[in-house]
Amino acid sequence: MSKRNVLCIAILVIACVSIAAFYASPVGAEQDQTIKIFHAGSLAVPLEEVEKQFEAVHPNVDVRRESLGSIAAIRQVTDVGKNGDVVASADYTLIPSMMYLEYADWVVRFATNDLVLAYNPEKSKYADEITPDNWYEILRRDGVIYAFSNPNLDPCGYRAVMVFQLAELYTGDDMIFDDLISDNTAITISEEEGTYLIKTPEDMKPNTDKVSIRPKSVELVAMVEEGGLDYAFEYRSVAVQHNLSYVDLPLPIDLSSVEYADDYKKVKLETVDGKTKTGKPIVYGITVPKNADNPELGLEFVEFVIGDAGQKIFADMGQPPIVPAEGSGLLPVELETSTKPIMTLATGSPYELGLIDALSKPFEERYGCKVEVTKAGSGASLYLGREGKVDLVMVHAPGTEEQFVADGYGLNRTYIMYNDFVIAGPKDDPAGIQGMTDVAETYKKIANTNSLFFSRGDNSGTHKKEMAVWASAGVTPKGAWYKETDAFMGDTLKIANTEQGYFMTDRSTYVTLKKDMDLDILVEGDPVLVNHYHAIAVNPAKHPTVNYELAKEFIAFVSSQEGQEMLGDFGKDDFGEPLYLVAAPTPSPTVTSSPVALPTTVPPATTMPSPVASPTPHTPGFGVVFAVTALLAVSYVRLRKRRE
Repeated sequence: MSKRNVLCIAILVIACVSIAAFYASPVGAEQDQTIKIFHAGSLAVPLEEVEKQFEAVHPNVDVRRESLGSIAAIRQVTDVGKNGDVVASADYTLIPSMMYLEYADWVVRFATNDLVLAYNPEKSKYADEITPDNWYEILRRDGVIYAFSNPNLDPCGYRAVMVFQLAELYTGDDMIFDDLISDNTAITISEEEGTYLIKTPEDMKPNTDKVSIRPKSVELVAMVEEGGLDYAFEYRSVAVQHNLSYVDLPLPIDLSSVEYADDYKKVKLETVDGKTKTGKPIVYGITVPKNADNPELGLEFVEFVIGDAGQKIFADMGQPPIVPAEGSGLLPVELETSTKPIMTLATGSPYELGLIDALSKPFEERYGCKVEVTKAGSGASLYLGREGKVDLVMVHAPGTEEQFVADGYGLNRTYIMYNDFVIAGPKDDPAGIQGMTDVAETYKKIANTNSLFFSRGDNSGTHKKEMAVWASAGVTPKGAWYKETDAFMGDTLKIANTEQGYFMTDRSTYVTLKKDMDLDILVEGDPVLVNHYHAIAVNPAKHPTVNYELAKEFIAFVSSQEGQEMLGDFGKDDFGEPLYLVAAPTPSPTVTSSPVALPTTVPPATTMPSPVASPTPHTPGFGVVFAVTALLAVSYVRLRKRRE
């Protein structure tokens, strides 16, 4: 055979092999697809079953999971530089706080849990005596060893440490944290105005004769099973999945119940990286990172987890699924029909008094969403808005609101309601202010007589109003007579009642608490005391992950005739008068006839100054999407040219 023929045959063979390889490569790639998942250790067992079922439905896919503490799992993507297709955390808030916006821009909440104290009925000391009421007494006993996971790495760990302080608040035993945590580790705690801050150093120096601390909670399971530990703080699901006996902790301390959310958040924990975790009900979150190698497959995995099959797996394994799952951020369109959208709102007294709950229920039903509220004074609410941590604020600090809008953080500022402030004080009125109508002169008299006065001192709308009055009176309040509580309206009013001091409260709060009050309204009627509320949506141009559309709809609902009528009726049945007056006339205007009615000096809603105008984007987010798309296109062209 000639060299020419050999060469031709060789070329033909190479061409055939190349063509075969070209057409075979997509099939091979499909067969070799992998999906990488970083997840909380407490998800190991249910996700193992999800993996089996997902691979059965996708026979060409290999699911590769890495079980870690939630913080460590997220850091695989954010710090270590690994490319994960799915991240699942035992604390959904870690995804926004650690991954937005560079590594993720949405999160789905898909399951709940609670903390229990796991033990071995045959090997744990005093196992036959321990109960939900005496568990901390059992842990105090000599020879008993208990454990929790590393608070710096694992949400189960920092939640376990919080439980000790919550137990103090619940039981009234103020030595639980000292005896079981402070005396046996380098973990510290401080208290300020009823809020507790725990700090966990890198080296927690556990007294190993009493306490064991491991990187993640699931590592403690085998130690309990083998008798190396007497008791370990675990999620209920982990105890169920490993057939461990466990003590149910009371609802006020087990971090499971939305009903006790306000109690849980009295305890905070600062991890070694300086980040603060606030006690809250346990909710799991899942997302697909932006740097995923296979984002489409990662999204399919998420859909499986929150679908019927995934929900059944979690329910069967003692980890209640959230049905439907709840989504926030820039949720992929594929998840919109299978998740309930969330709108987050920050406000103070309107939530504390129940108004927001009353308004939210019909709104949630109409829009198929969930309204989630953070109780915060106006200053704190506007700060949350600036940080993009809420979608909407309902506040009563006009000057600060206007600056919030002017700085580009707020849109659609809308006047929605008003009430008024009053000065409540002891019946014997030591400052002699009863019947005065000039609040600045009232404050001067309180200061001149050194009469006990309480201030919220928390940068809330109430505090801002109070400080403006002091300024108009030419008084700088200080001295033993002036007390700052750093507490909400109702709590401060209760403190003033207990200690028999003066306090500027809104009338609404006084009305709800007056049956238990030994304070009278002594001063009212100054126009300065009128208290106006506005609702403001957070600007998506500043924070792309906010739910601007739902925030805008909520503002429209509250300011509509229907919303205003609901608002104007709120409180009538329980207190004989409305707690707030509407911002605009309705077909049946509300008239307050109670002795504590709003003063006639309150201007009618129709004469109120128009809300500060805010530019409303015609298509929110379109400009951002267009700009990003254009940037990606330019980057792609440059990359091509560089390679060429």
